Amino acid sequence: MNLKAWFMLVRPFTLIAPFMAVIFGIILQLAYYEELEIFWEHLGLILFAALALTAAQAAGQIMNQIEDVEIDKANRKDYRPLAKGEISIEKAQVLAWFFAIFSIIVGYTINIYYGSFMVLFIFFGILYNIEPFRLKRRLWLNTGSLAISRGLLPLPAAWSIFGNISDATPWLLGSIMAIWVLAWQNTKDINDIEGDKKFGIITPVVYHGLKKLTLIIALLSFLSFLLLAFYLQTGLLSKNMASLFLLGIPTLWMLYKLYKMDFSNITLENNELWAAFYLTLAGFYILAAASYLVEPYISLFS
Repeated sequence: MNLKAWFMLVRPFTLIAPFMAVIFGIILQLAYYEELEIFWEHLGLILFAALALTAAQAAGQIMNQIEDVEIDKANRKDYRPLAKGEISIEKAQVLAWFFAIFSIIVGYTINIYYGSFMVLFIFFGILYNIEPFRLKRRLWLNTGSLAISRGLLPLPAAWSIFGNISDATPWLLGSIMAIWVLAWQNTKDINDIEGDKKFGIITPVVYHGLKKLTLIIALLSFLSFLLLAFYLQTGLLSKNMASLFLLGIPTLWMLYKLYKMDFSNITLENNELWAAFYLTLAGFYILAAASYLVEPYISLFS
């Protein structure tokens, strides 16, 4: 058995953000409720919850590769396990089902809300990848569906484990991330223009071209931070959440690279903007949690 091929099938780098979303989303929620002491008491449950969301993401990645074998070959991604023939489609389908069932069972074991979120994530994976839905083919519905599943929903899902999903904070933060993801999720398609055109996959970069898309990404990036400023100014979010503006630094670097078209492929599979997208997305959860962790100390000096 080629373990490396199975490992690469789940595209491990893309699993960092969902794992971080749960770990730091729970830290954020517990700090918000001033119940951080229970984090270590429930560490096993928290790790299983993180693995559940990670498994849902992995299932989506496998679905994508199952449906895109010929597209991957056209996009010179024949190093992927399915395109290379190292793993059969049937075996990949079994693994995708395993991850999907695992995420749902673990989710419902935790509580009905978290389980329902896992069903939603799997459902979005099906909508994006599988006919007759295949949102991947449909302009802006493709990136829009990912903005919901990877930007809006993960934090409320993590929040639901110990908190109240009707709280505004996770949804407000999720809305900021959704707009940011709507912008930068496009980085995954920059290297795939040729194959996507050939197979009728109308991504924003295929339709608008890279130059025009760069302007759209810049606008959406600005809107995400403008929305953060609005939430802070109106008191909908705590003032210490202004630390999220630090993520403007990697965003500006990414915009500069995109504008100059000065980005290179990386050994992780795609280009460096794609890697920066996932790392910065994880940064939203880390900084948000850190903001609430330091809030008591800020209050001492205010």
